[in-house]
Amino acid sequence: MGDIELHVSREKNANNQASRRHFCFQVDNLNAFKEHLKEHGIEIIPDQRPLPGCARFFLRDPGGNRIEIAEFFKSTFAQHLTPVSG
Repeated sequence: MGDIELHVSREKNANNQASRRHFCFQVDNLNAFKEHLKEHGIEIIPDQRPLPGCARFFLRDPGGNRIEIAEFFKSTFAQHLTPVSG
């Protein structure tokens, strides 16, 4: 699938409003997209666990599912990846 990653997990007694499970959309300009969402009344949930080389925030869809929106800074983010040997 190229550069696409899909992480799947399960939770017992899932509660969408409280769950931390989520999927992520990568954007090229996080601040511009955040402002676009705010203009449309979308609540932005700040990142409580920052990652090196990544700026991000979260939101919830109408069903309560958590969604991550992220912008990755390749030069910094790549330094923190752990190579996988096969």
